[in-house]
Amino acid sequence: MGYIFESEIEMIMNSVRARTIGEAETFRLRDILASDIHPAIKAYFKSRVEQLLQNERQEEARSKKFPYSLPEVVRLQEQIDLLLVHNYAFGQHDFELMLDHAVHFQFNFLCRPQWTLLNFIFENQRRRATSEIRKKLKYCVDYEYYGEIIKRFIDDRGLAELTYEEFSSLLEKIDREIVGSHSSVELALMTRPMLRFIEAALPAPAARLEEASIPINAVIVFFEDKKLEEIKERLEAERDRDGLSHITLHYLADVIEKVRTGNDEACVTFPQLQPDGEQAPSEEIPREESKPTPVAAQPADTAQVSHGPVLVFSDFEELEASGVSSAPAGDRPESEQLHKQGESLDYSDLHSIFTPAEQRLFTRKIFRKDEVSFREALDELNRISDWRDVAKYLETIFVVNDIDPFSEEAILFTDKIQSRYLPTVGDAPTG
Repeated sequence: MGYIFESEIEMIMNSVRARTIGEAETFRLRDILASDIHPAIKAYFKSRVEQLLQNERQEEARSKKFPYSLPEVVRLQEQIDLLLVHNYAFGQHDFELMLDHAVHFQFNFLCRPQWTLLNFIFENQRRRATSEIRKKLKYCVDYEYYGEIIKRFIDDRGLAELTYEEFSSLLEKIDREIVGSHSSVELALMTRPMLRFIEAALPAPAARLEEASIPINAVIVFFEDKKLEEIKERLEAERDRDGLSHITLHYLADVIEKVRTGNDEACVTFPQLQPDGEQAPSEEIPREESKPTPVAAQPADTAQVSHGPVLVFSDFEELEASGVSSAPAGDRPESEQLHKQGESLDYSDLHSIFTPAEQRLFTRKIFRKDEVSFREALDELNRISDWRDVAKYLETIFVVNDIDPFSEEAILFTDKIQSRYLPTVGDAPTG
């Protein structure tokens, strides 16, 4: 599909080069993660380097006489691996190859996520270990709901592997539920990650989101991937009739409304949205009156990374029948929000203890502007129950990112993390 959007892809690649390696002979991954480029590109580079290190580890000759499985050794190895990954050095040729793969992959994923996930995860295999599926999901930071539901599906059923057919069916069910519980405006806003990916390479994006334009061919492919043939065919007809190459999100919402209602005079009230995805205070995203009030899933637009509109699931009967709980993390009882690794941990999800302002602060000051690393660090900390292990992991973060552990931001970050453990550590008996 790259040849269809070659001009957009070339523009993005030129922008990434200019903001990263430029004319330098080498460039480290940590500098890529700190650069002003789209988070999806950062995620691809980091995930790929982690895979390269894993491949190298598998080729190492290790004697069984050395206790590599000791917890202390494992923790030290993890710290070493973090340092190695972040300091991986790209030459010009290697950087160019990975950048080409990263941009084409992300563009494919943003335009047709179902197709890309299936082909990327399974390649020519008929089944995949769920551990491999989790690793490959790290390449994808947009459309966050896919990863969240897939991981819940795996955890709730305790699956060790999935077949191609099972995974394909799950993706279709996810999209079917999402499409059925969203208004026309919300469906149009689901294309925002594509828009942001392209606009990340522009010096001056549109001032207002509804006025921003997106390639109509990309939108056509997007709705074809979601099996919404009527919307796809209507967009093709509009493109061919009027010679359209780009459309605004407001225009797209009107087209979707016309198709869904069968009324060519139908139009929608588009909310006033800023380019960063924040809604103007006086407006609300309209919902379809005929649908029951849905349960809101975790918002996909938070902090500096935006992943689409707020996703809602009004009826999860089919997914629940497959083992997926319909209640999103923020609305489930605290005992059900626990991460599973052997026994459930009696701690709240670390993602929930940071305000949006704190997320932006720590991403900028602790994680070198790398939103992906911030979220991955919280995911890893969620799996650790012992405060001493947490402290060692935090120390590694500060070393890798060259952060003074006694700086104001580092102390605040540590205190916020420690607050999760206060009910179980540090509560000395009184009397």
